[in-house]
Amino acid sequence: MNRRDALLRVATFVGTTMSLPALADTLERSAALRASTGKPVLFSADQDATVAELAETIIPATGTPGAKAAKVNEIIDVVLKDCYTQPDQQRFLEGLATTNKLSQDAYGKAFVGLDANQRIEIVKKLEAEAKQQRAAMNKPVQAGSGQQDVQLPKEQKKFTPFFTMLKDLTLMGYFTSEIGCTQALEYVAVPGRYEGCVTLKPGQKAWAI
Repeated sequence: MNRRDALLRVATFVGTTMSLPALADTLERSAALRASTGKPVLFSADQDATVAELAETIIPATGTPGAKAAKVNEIIDVVLKDCYTQPDQQRFLEGLATTNKLSQDAYGKAFVGLDANQRIEIVKKLEAEAKQQRAAMNKPVQAGSGQQDVQLPKEQKKFTPFFTMLKDLTLMGYFTSEIGCTQALEYVAVPGRYEGCVTLKPGQKAWAI
């Protein structure tokens, strides 16, 4: 998975306390480990399969390949491990568990066993839940005097809901992939063909983006 630049671009969006050179090395090690073993670096095999199908539901194959073909689940696995805090990671994993519970309750199957229409319905429920969570976080708490208290209690401090994380990572993972750049988007091939990872010569300046 030679996607150093794409990984760094996604990491820049999600934020990190690491320096870029250190982050690049960490991301590359995780990506290389996943590529060499064929196993996720954060997810279990079942979680990885669920992420792949969720991403494909968000960006399905149409006239162009979808998220599964672009291996978006691999990017999410690596970036979530190396660029997200442990509470965010835990929230994401809990979101996957919630996804399968919703699927079992509604259809008697795990998410990966649902048909396309059923998956869409589950994703709609996840999206609605994320909207409710954001609305609750933005709603001021009534103080005892009847006035609005601008200070939210600790349990209501803002966080990114599971589905919001999933959707953001899916979109960024897809549109920084070769498939996303060259097939879903209009790609201007300058200076040449698409190169996901280009080795710079000693002393050479990095390409401007």
